[in-house]
Amino acid sequence: MSRFNTLTRLRCEPEARGFLLSYFWSGLAGLLVPTLVILVGMIAMLLNSKGLKEPTVTLGTHLTIPLSAEFISQKPLMQLTQLVGFTLLTATIFAGCVWLQRRTADTRSNQIVKSLHGRILKQSLRRAEVEGAAAQHVRADDIIGNQLPCIQTGLSLWYQSVPRSLLTLIGCVFLALLVNVWLAVLAVISGVLVRRFFRRLHQQKNSELTHWEVPRARQRMASLVGQAPLLARLQSQGIADQAYQQELDSMFRKLDMQHSRQARIWPLVFLAVATAIAVMVLGLGVNLLGSDSGLNVPAAFVLGLALAGAASAAGQLQNLGSQLTTSGESSDAIYRYLKRSDEVAPSEQRVGLAGLRDTVEIRDVTLSDSNGEQILSHLSLELYPGQLIALLGTEQVSTRALTELLMGFGLPGEGRVSIDGIPLRDIHPQALARNVMWIEPDGPIWDGTILENLSGNDSGISSSDVFDALREVNVYERIQRLPEGLNTIVTATDSMLGVETTYGIAVARALLHKPPILLALEPPPPAEHMAEDPCLNAFKKLVRQGTLVVLLPRRLPSLRSADRVILLNGARLAGEGDHGELLATSDLYRHLNYLLFNPYRHQKRPADSANEGR
Repeated sequence: MSRFNTLTRLRCEPEARGFLLSYFWSGLAGLLVPTLVILVGMIAMLLNSKGLKEPTVTLGTHLTIPLSAEFISQKPLMQLTQLVGFTLLTATIFAGCVWLQRRTADTRSNQIVKSLHGRILKQSLRRAEVEGAAAQHVRADDIIGNQLPCIQTGLSLWYQSVPRSLLTLIGCVFLALLVNVWLAVLAVISGVLVRRFFRRLHQQKNSELTHWEVPRARQRMASLVGQAPLLARLQSQGIADQAYQQELDSMFRKLDMQHSRQARIWPLVFLAVATAIAVMVLGLGVNLLGSDSGLNVPAAFVLGLALAGAASAAGQLQNLGSQLTTSGESSDAIYRYLKRSDEVAPSEQRVGLAGLRDTVEIRDVTLSDSNGEQILSHLSLELYPGQLIALLGTEQVSTRALTELLMGFGLPGEGRVSIDGIPLRDIHPQALARNVMWIEPDGPIWDGTILENLSGNDSGISSSDVFDALREVNVYERIQRLPEGLNTIVTATDSMLGVETTYGIAVARALLHKPPILLALEPPPPAEHMAEDPCLNAFKKLVRQGTLVVLLPRRLPSLRSADRVILLNGARLAGEGDHGELLATSDLYRHLNYLLFNPYRHQKRPADSANEGR
């Protein structure tokens, strides 16, 4: 990748078109800067000579401004009034052009980045089929939180600086050359040299010593301070004091070296600036006093303003170049993310799915993470409708990856997943969404009313069905106590609803929609004891209606009620059977039961409490 990136691909997006007028405002603003410099020079000449009486105004060796006979015939005060008025009008037009350009620049960059946000959402759904859903959250966090704002800043700076700053730089440099070629060249060379001195000073300030060695020395000293009381008990005879003093002396020696280097550079920079100014003043004096070059004090004023305008424009372009370096990297990363993968078939080539009639088959599936570590290894399972399946494993990433595979997220390195003999990757994503539902402790809840969260876009669900479903999961009364009941607006991060309520809403949603395949992550058991778990009863009802329920259990009654428990040891299948069978045959299963589901494991025994009280 080249170091300098002009964001060409971003600027060719469809949302960037239709802003041709912005280039006019930008170009006009860039050309008005040297125009303002000339007008200010003419005002300075008028004040210096107490009136403009010649047909031309000479503002340098090659810069002459013609004047009309009508303007020359006016009194000096009238000439000044007209020039000041015209200058003020030009400045107003310049300000308006800059405002319009900034506004269109921000609008264009916002539209491009907003479009990228939408494309990233769509691409994340496609990539999830290959990389898994969890990986998309990490990528989206980086792209939306870091890379897209960087791109927006780069685009905005580009549209603000091009072509305005470029035309200002060219116009002001050309104007300075017209005033006096040698003085302009001398000023540019002096400015470049002084700039290099300043950059060297900046690099010295941000040296490795400041950013790494000194902080590390301070950390070692803090560690010694923490160890000093312990070392004192070891009769170490001042070892901690000696080590601390050595670190202290070493750190301040390094700081003294850095300060001495900086102390040498500042006088050099000051001397360079003073030398550059002295050379410029001598050159100006030679042209003013020693030769008839057409240079005068107003012309020197014009030269200074032109060089200042050129320096300002060059600074803006330099900032743009620095920003484009990082924005270009972000642009390349985003377009790599948006690149269509050949591993996923286009949607129009996929088939539909009419429920689960026979089986979900997982055949010799191996799945690995981005580092090549196996998450699932040669896993083979057959899941049937009308079953309550519990997934239990030593590593949460493996059980969660298996549920993501059933949702169509993640592409196995080996093997295949199929529903009724149809490979999962050949089923249309919308068909999977209609047949496979995921619920978790947080719902999931989306922005909208509770009723919308329950019914979705299904107009066939009646109010009585909603009430019955909420009563079955024992959250109807809680929702009725909310300010607007079912019409209360909730968000994904809403703290108004507790975990039991959001989970109950999710289970009620499953009761209303009756998905052929239901995947559920249970919340931890509530603090108060429940004689019966209404959500577990809802799962059993769905199983009786033919739904395949795959549960990631966190509650012991759910594990005991499962028709079948699938036990994973790391990436491999370690056993299958119901709760009683695995308790009798598997040491690993008994150990996991004790670790995850024993309610007394974290409680203190009476004997322990008595010993602590003594």
